[in-house]
Amino acid sequence: MNGNFNLKSGNQDQANYNGSFGGNYDVNYKTSLFTWRLGVLADFDIYRGPNETDEQSESYGAYLNTNVDRYLGETDFFNYGSLDIGYRKLMAAEDADDPYVKLGVGAGYGRVINATVMAKAMRIVDELIKYNVISRKLSSDAYVELAQIIDKEPEYRATHGAIEYKKFWYEDMEQVFVNEGVLPEGSLQALGIVRLQEVLEQRFSIRKHGWMIRAGLGFIISNYDGSEQDPSLDVSFEIAHPFSYKLQLIERLDYSTILEDDISHHITNRLSISYEISNEVNWENSLITSMFIPSDEERNNIISNTLASTFYYYLTNQLNLNATLRFHLLDDGTGYNDELETTFYLGASYRLR
Repeated sequence: MNGNFNLKSGNQDQANYNGSFGGNYDVNYKTSLFTWRLGVLADFDIYRGPNETDEQSESYGAYLNTNVDRYLGETDFFNYGSLDIGYRKLMAAEDADDPYVKLGVGAGYGRVINATVMAKAMRIVDELIKYNVISRKLSSDAYVELAQIIDKEPEYRATHGAIEYKKFWYEDMEQVFVNEGVLPEGSLQALGIVRLQEVLEQRFSIRKHGWMIRAGLGFIISNYDGSEQDPSLDVSFEIAHPFSYKLQLIERLDYSTILEDDISHHITNRLSISYEISNEVNWENSLITSMFIPSDEERNNIISNTLASTFYYYLTNQLNLNATLRFHLLDDGTGYNDELETTFYLGASYRLR
């Protein structure tokens, strides 16, 4: 969850303000043959101008995306199904739009593996070596075993309860160090348990590796204006590479077009680079480029570029301070919106889980 609010008064008819509040929730489940993801985004914005006649305006929206990938045996080929649901009210509109619903089916090749738990395992080992709790780094197999145990936190919670599960979770992690013979004292001791818990509660930027390409058909059951559309052709490509457990690059390119006589093109490219400066500070950078290329030569191309650079400062296991510098440039061919917008945010984010 995150938000910001700006208030200005004095030398104007009335106090003017603007605010933005939002949150996101993600669930990921993965086996060698099956992956499932659910993502939910929500936002709420308010604005009131400085003139006496200016009234408060609000906009809000929620977006849900879920997709299932089913791999064919032990190969990297898969088929998929997806569902997108959106609901929104624009700032200038009196009422909310109709719901947006889109179904998708298709096939693809490749795998992108979420390796965030491996980054956690590596940071735990580094911290325990730093405080002389363990004598050396682990073997490759032990790193994998430790990461697998960390990744099973929901299973431990479901089996042993929300209060007691950490005892069993930490014991199984400790057993990895015992089996490796790296504990001079024979156990983690109090210092080791404290450092282990502190690392697991810290914020981690996502770590992924691998590549994937997929293509399929999309069927818009309901659009924001209440209309139906012809099927769409949807293609996406994603590649993720961790240069180290501190430095991560993720690139995703999406292409979509409606299968009709006059084909228009929607292209979105998302590039992100994150770097862990220290255990308390993460630096995340993203460049999002969106292009709409109409088939009608009388209509203009619309190109949007958004560059954002954010520093996250870890305070507690769930609370982070953040500072974001954001640049946005929109070229819609009209000449009215071609100035570079620069925004600086200071805020806090709270992680529910």
